[in-house]
Amino acid sequence: MYKALIHFVVLIILISVGCSTISTVDVTPTPVLTPTPERLKLINGEIEACLLISSAEVETISGIQVTSEIGLMSDPTYCRYISLNDGEVIMVTSVTTDTTLKEANKSFSAVESYEMQKMVDTDMAEREPKLFKIQEIDNLGDQAYSKEGTYSNINVLKNSIVYWFSTNTIEDGGIGYDALMKLATMALQRAP
Repeated sequence: MYKALIHFVVLIILISVGCSTISTVDVTPTPVLTPTPERLKLINGEIEACLLISSAEVETISGIQVTSEIGLMSDPTYCRYISLNDGEVIMVTSVTTDTTLKEANKSFSAVESYEMQKMVDTDMAEREPKLFKIQEIDNLGDQAYSKEGTYSNINVLKNSIVYWFSTNTIEDGGIGYDALMKLATMALQRAP
C-alpha cells in the first residue's frame, strides 16, 4: 500500500507539472504570410494602397505592431503604417496610376511620372553622393530602383503603374531597407 501511495503522489505531481506547463503556453496566433497572394484588380483605374500590404504582414516582417491609414497625396493614393507603440509612421506605400494623375489634373502618365522621379533622384544622388545612393533593382517589376540616404525608397514601375515604398532607417524609427524590400516584394505579388 505504501508503494501505491508513492505512485499516486508521483502521478499527481506529474499531472500538476504537465497542467501548469500547458496553461503557460502562449496560444496567440501568429500571422501567416500568404505564399502566393491573390492579385488585386484596378477599380475605376485605381488601387487602394493599403490593400498591397496588410498590417499583420508589416508586423510579421518588422516586429512592430502597426495600424494602417489610407490617404490621398497630390497625385498618388498612399497608405501609412503607424506604430501602435509610439504613434510614429514606420512605413509608407503609394500607388500612382494614369487615372490617379488625371484626377489630380496632371498632364503626364504614370510611366512619365516614374521617369521624372527617377531623373530627379538620380540628379540628387549625383550632386550629393555622400547623402544619397541610387541602385537599379532587377526582377521587381518592369523597372525598379532604390534610393537610400536618411530614409530608404523603393520605386517600381509595373504594368504602367508606379509603386513607391518608403521607410526611415532603423535608427530613425523605420524598418530599414531589408524589411522594406521584403514587404515591397510581397506587395508586388498582389499588384495587377
